Amino acid sequence: MTWKLAVKAALLRFAERHKTATVERVHFLAEELPQIVDATGSLGNTPSQTVSRVFQELREDGFLYFSHAGQYIINQYPIKVIDEDVADDVLENAINSKQLVLQDVLATDSMAQTRIRRGAAALRRVTMNNYRMTCAICDVRELPLLVTSHIARWADRPEARGFLTNTICFCAFHDALFENGFFSFSDSLEIITKSQIDSKSILIWMDSCTSAFKTPRVLPDARYLAEHRIRVGLAKC
Repeated sequence: MTWKLAVKAALLRFAERHKTATVERVHFLAEELPQIVDATGSLGNTPSQTVSRVFQELREDGFLYFSHAGQYIINQYPIKVIDEDVADDVLENAINSKQLVLQDVLATDSMAQTRIRRGAAALRRVTMNNYRMTCAICDVRELPLLVTSHIARWADRPEARGFLTNTICFCAFHDALFENGFFSFSDSLEIITKSQIDSKSILIWMDSCTSAFKTPRVLPDARYLAEHRIRVGLAKC
C-alpha cells in the first residue's frame, strides 16, 4: 500500500474511533504510526516526517483542512455541531465540504442551542459570501435585510440543513414570497411565478423589484429546487 493510501485509511480510522473530524498530529501519530508503517512495509528512518509530507499532499488534494487553531480537519467526515466546539473557520470549511450537520436540539439544552446558533451563523456567512452579499434576485445589499433561505425546508431535509447547495441569499421580502410559493426556480434557475397573484403590491414587487437570478459561486442543487416546486404547487409551470 502507498503512504498516501495508508495515511488516508488511518485518518478515517482515527476519526471513526474518536467520532470527530478533528485530528491533532501528535495524537494521531501515537495511535496510528505503527499501523501505517506496517501497511506500507516501510523501512525508513523517519516515518513521522513522511506522514507530515503526506498530510501536506492531502491538504493540497482537499482531503484535509488545516484550521487556524492548528488542527487538521478531515473533509470526508461529518462535523456534528452540537457534539463538539470547533472554530468558526472549521464550521465554514465543513459547509464548503458538505459535512456540517445541524441536529435537532432540546430548548432546555443551552450549550447545544449555542452551538447550533454558531453553526447557523457560519452558514449565513458562507451563504452571504456565495451571493456577494446581495439578494439573489434584487439589489438589496443591506445585511439586516438579507436572509439565508433554505430551499428544502429544515424539517423536510435534516441532512441538508448545513449544505450551501440548499441555501439562497434573499432579501426578507423575497424570502417570504419564496417560502409561501409566490415564485420558484426551474432547474436552469429561471424564475417561475405563481399564475394568479391578487395583491397589487406583490405584483409590483415581482415585476419591478425582481431581476434574473445572480449566479453564485456554488449553485443551488436541482434536487432541492424540484422539491420546492412540488411543495408550493409550481411543479407543472
